[in-house]
Amino acid sequence: MSDKHNSRTGKHMIPVQIIPVRSGMVNMYLVKQDGVILIDTGIPGSEQAVLAALKEAGIGPVDVRLIVVTHGHGDHAGSAARLQEITGAPVAIHKDDAGMLRTGTQGRLVPIGLTGRVAAFFLGSVNKTTYPPVSPTILINGTMDLAPYGVAGTIIPTPGHTAGSVSVVLANGAVFSGDLLFPQIPSGEPGLPFWADNPPDVYTSVRALLDHNPQTFYPGHGGPFAASLARNLVEKSAL
Repeated sequence: MSDKHNSRTGKHMIPVQIIPVRSGMVNMYLVKQDGVILIDTGIPGSEQAVLAALKEAGIGPVDVRLIVVTHGHGDHAGSAARLQEITGAPVAIHKDDAGMLRTGTQGRLVPIGLTGRVAAFFLGSVNKTTYPPVSPTILINGTMDLAPYGVAGTIIPTPGHTAGSVSVVLANGAVFSGDLLFPQIPSGEPGLPFWADNPPDVYTSVRALLDHNPQTFYPGHGGPFAASLARNLVEKSAL
């Protein structure tokens, strides 16, 4: 694979390959550059979808250098234990969500508005979701450079959905935002998540991501969508 010039950094870099992996309604992402990282792990049992995607891409499980868990809810951390066992890769999560991962218990979801309350009613058991626990290898506390794992990008704390939510910002303009933003019904455009521990922090975190001049958001559900749509959302919130 030939190097390409990156106008953001002024350097020649190996192009980034983004491989979406879907399990049910949850998105996971394999990011391949000089190395390979996995962003989120889906519900318990999602390791099979990840392994199939790795095989199709010609990537061995042991080639995965890092597993990033954007937050501690069971639909994003549910297969972290199994995938760490299979790949041997370290698992990184923000220190404020690490307790969920260690215990495999996501705790209570806090709904925002009618949609969140209705969804909680139909998915009532989600408030008690448990999943196989795993001790995180890396506790994120501030920004984290992904260069040691072969990817030009940074993990950035983006609280709001949970206290320890994080996003991954790549040098090529891609942002992996976990559940910071949710696709709205029926438009599919980005909006507030159905559940959030601190809704004002969601807007603050989205603005922080937009400061990096991203091009495309890759959310944990739905998407992807243009960064301009996320910008429209926060601009409307300031009116």
